[in-house]
Amino acid sequence: MHILVTGKQGYVGTKFESWMAKHHPEAKIDLRSVRLQNVEMIDFINYDIVLHAAALVHRKETAESANDYQRINVELTEKLAEKAKAAGVKQFVFLSTVAVYGEEGSFDEQKIAVSQEPRPVSQYGMSKYIAEKRLKQLETADFHVAVIRPPMIYGPECPGNYARLAKLARKVPFFPMIEGKRSMLFIDNLSAFLYEVMVGNLRGIYVPQNRELVNTTQLVMLIAAANGKKIKTSKLAGMLCQKVLQNVPIFRKMFGNLVFEAGHSVCHEMIDLQDSITRTEIHAS
Repeated sequence: MHILVTGKQGYVGTKFESWMAKHHPEAKIDLRSVRLQNVEMIDFINYDIVLHAAALVHRKETAESANDYQRINVELTEKLAEKAKAAGVKQFVFLSTVAVYGEEGSFDEQKIAVSQEPRPVSQYGMSKYIAEKRLKQLETADFHVAVIRPPMIYGPECPGNYARLAKLARKVPFFPMIEGKRSMLFIDNLSAFLYEVMVGNLRGIYVPQNRELVNTTQLVMLIAAANGKKIKTSKLAGMLCQKVLQNVPIFRKMFGNLVFEAGHSVCHEMIDLQDSITRTEIHAS
């Protein structure tokens, strides 16, 4: 198995390469940076699979950034897939995002169905959804496209929302108790899932996630415990916060329910929640 992984500076690509080297050293992985201007220089002829993990993420959204999202997340993706298909690559695995659904958290109990029609509200989510549709048009019986829509990814040295929350959890002595549940995905679980998708030459849309759901308060407590700290929680403070702030977008995003139904079922290694937080925090200490 010879795999081209895009995103040499990206979190998912680099962690997937490391995970494969540890668990499946027989596979050959080429991790490289890609740009629109250098796609023509890539020789796809010897690759069986492309994992396209490179993307523009976490850019402040402006009129200018909309062009950047289009160029990097849409046009680059389409061009890579066209070149791969023409060279006889059998499978194109695209790292998309649950942001395509446009959901930012609520205090309802309903789960979000994988089959729900995407309605992205951010430039990032929109660019990923457009790229998904472009890839679907390229798919054939000999060129499979697997679209992966992960929720929040975390793990050792991870960027983004987890890193910011973990920094807070290591410092605060007190946190409100709020019951909102969330889907999350440990990076090793994602890597194992991607491998199974590749081995099976699978196609379709997938929303991989940890078996265990988590709420923000529980997550903060687990992070603190992994760092040898204790945090006091208050249900009263949680009730007051929820009553006053439940219509504030950033509060709903942080504490509300954001739970996705499991996508296509694929058997893969699962590291449980507590172990995953411990592994993550050991590297942060």
